[in-house]
Amino acid sequence: MSHDNIELMVDEPIPGHYYWMLLKEETPDHHPQAVAYAEGPLPSYSAAMMAGIAALQRRADMRADGGDPPVVTAFIDPRADFSDSHPGGLHH
Repeated sequence: MSHDNIELMVDEPIPGHYYWMLLKEETPDHHPQAVAYAEGPLPSYSAAMMAGIAALQRRADMRADGGDPPVVTAFIDPRADFSDSHPGGLHH
């Protein structure tokens, strides 16, 4: 991550409990710091990813008024199954 990047990360610390977190590296020699995060667990990876993306958008909208929007990167687990995000259990 570079100094101005915000990274979206989704974690599942307990099976079935997903949390999103926005991370920013304050200086190149320090670990990333959380700038926003889920206040409670979400039921699926896709729900947490969507909530994190919404938080990124809100952050970008706020910054757009006062300057350049942040550069955003997102980590998406290639093993993620997004089929659970469809209402009614619709699967492809």
